[in-house]
Amino acid sequence: MKKILTFIKNKDNKLLLLHNNPIDPIHGGDIWYTVTGGVEEFDNTLENTVIREIKEETNLDVINTKYLEINYTYTNRKGIECIEYVFISLVEDGNIILNEESIGYKWLNINDYIEEIYWYGNKDELRKILEKNL
Repeated sequence: MKKILTFIKNKDNKLLLLHNNPIDPIHGGDIWYTVTGGVEEFDNTLENTVIREIKEETNLDVINTKYLEINYTYTNRKGIECIEYVFISLVEDGNIILNEESIGYKWLNINDYIEEIYWYGNKDELRKILEKNL
C-alpha cells in the first residue's frame, strides 16, 4: 500500500504538529504527529495525495510540495506492507479545521518540533532533513 507523510511549513518556516485523536481506532495514540495518508485510486500523483490529505486533515491549501527522496517501509496494524513517501509542503496561511483524526494543533520552530513529534526513527536525522528543506 502506498502512503504519504508530509511535514507542513508556513511562510515563517514554522512547522505544524497535529495532536492525534487518542480514541480514533485507526490513528489512535495520544501523540503529536504530522499529516499522513493513503494514496487513493483517483490520486494521479503522490503530490496530489499530499495536497488532498493536507486539505482533508487541516483545511489548508498547499503552495508547493517537494518529495524528499525518502521513503519508509513498514507493516501496518492490519498486517499490510506499506511504503510511505516523505514530503515537505509549504501552505498558505489559513483557518485550520481539523478532521476526526486530530484534536489539536500547534505551529512550532524546528527545535520544539523535533522535541515534541512522535518519531519512530532517529531524531538527529530528522533534524538534518528538516533543516536542509526549510
